[in-house]
Amino acid sequence: MLAAPDHAPPPAAAGSTRGTRALALVVSFVLGAVFGILGTVVHQVSFGVFGLFDVPVGLLVALPATALLLAGLRLVAPTRLAAVLAAAALVGVVALLALPSQGGSVLIPADVTGMAWVIGSTLVAVVVLAWPEPAPRKP
Repeated sequence: MLAAPDHAPPPAAAGSTRGTRALALVVSFVLGAVFGILGTVVHQVSFGVFGLFDVPVGLLVALPATALLLAGLRLVAPTRLAAVLAAAALVGVVALLALPSQGGSVLIPADVTGMAWVIGSTLVAVVVLAWPEPAPRKP
């Protein structure tokens, strides 16, 4: 006879209070927003290679940094909530900064690098959040 899998939430860490858990969730949200802002600012940084083509260094740094932030939150936090809040803040900030300002200027232009940042950051967030939980370790 097979036993049903235990889907109870993991126990709270020793010394963890409701206040510290709430603070951790707020910090996760703020980190997501900060990564969204920084990624939006640096994603257009590139350098030319002998005048032949440009390497989008900012995008190559911003997307993995986003993935590492969200994956780290998934690994450290007992539930997905911290990663969900960080991802929501990140995607929300990127969407907000993609809009033109009142003066008509944009932080995310409609070019290949800009679209790669908007779509890539959202795709990274979806993949990290949808990734299945790792199997529990057996002693």
